[in-house]
Amino acid sequence: MKITFVTTNPDENTGSYRIWIRDLCKTFKEISVDSEILDLRKTKTDDKRLKESDVIIMGKCCYRLLSQVKQINDNALFGVININSDYRDELIDFVIVGSLEEYTSLRSYDNVFIYPLIEREFEDVPLKKHEKNSNIRICYHGHYPHLSKFDPFIKNALEKLSKEIDITLVVVTGHPNFNWRIGRPSGVKIETHGYDLKNMTKIINSCDIGIVPNVSDMKFYIPQIGEIEDIDRGWGKTDYIIRMKNKTNAGRSFVFYQHGIPVIHDLSPSSFEILGSTQEYCVAHDENSWEKEIRRLSN
Repeated sequence: MKITFVTTNPDENTGSYRIWIRDLCKTFKEISVDSEILDLRKTKTDDKRLKESDVIIMGKCCYRLLSQVKQINDNALFGVININSDYRDELIDFVIVGSLEEYTSLRSYDNVFIYPLIEREFEDVPLKKHEKNSNIRICYHGHYPHLSKFDPFIKNALEKLSKEIDITLVVVTGHPNFNWRIGRPSGVKIETHGYDLKNMTKIINSCDIGIVPNVSDMKFYIPQIGEIEDIDRGWGKTDYIIRMKNKTNAGRSFVFYQHGIPVIHDLSPSSFEILGSTQEYCVAHDENSWEKEIRRLSN
């Protein structure tokens, strides 16, 4: 069997390429499957590899070009990587995703496979040996728009704790020059790093706690929604009313786990798979629970 991954952006600092193309291709090779990566920008329409492939997997950056590639090879099975949930293409034979949330959002397709966003880049990294330190370094790793999820609970918890504990918030993101307005805690030291694979282990290992915010509490933004009660529907005033992306996954937490850094998760469903397996339910939602979990891990 010949498997060919197609991309137009072979950037190893991009997770969708690094994990779902580079690393997955490497995994196939290790089990003796003929697997290669082609940069579509450099590929000719008479490319022998494309014509002879049994399976062609379109990268997240170029899945809309599937019909063009199918003109080169009409006999292959075509897969795509984590496409938009509202995207429909009858030419797609299967989809690769990274979590239960993503799996569910793409069930309009018959064949959806979960390949977790675990970094092979860090598979041999020694676990950190934690030592007592007067400064607690709390790390956020991921796409910068998720930092808005600090609002209001993590922001308030960090501001409160910073009056008792020396805290540094370490932010690692692909766009380090972003303008962070919503959810930015005041009175807390903030250290920002760009996403750099060569230095990631050094940065992550300098930290003590990882945090993975993802959900927004809609009762904070639309207070009246929390006043709706309906016994017949099982709705009460204390219900969780949260909003999150359907492209949610636990990839950001895996990086911390691989380095031996404890993680505080929010209420995203994909977080609970690993929490259940470790039996360490380090999870938070409101200001009080974020404060308690940070305080507990700071001890």
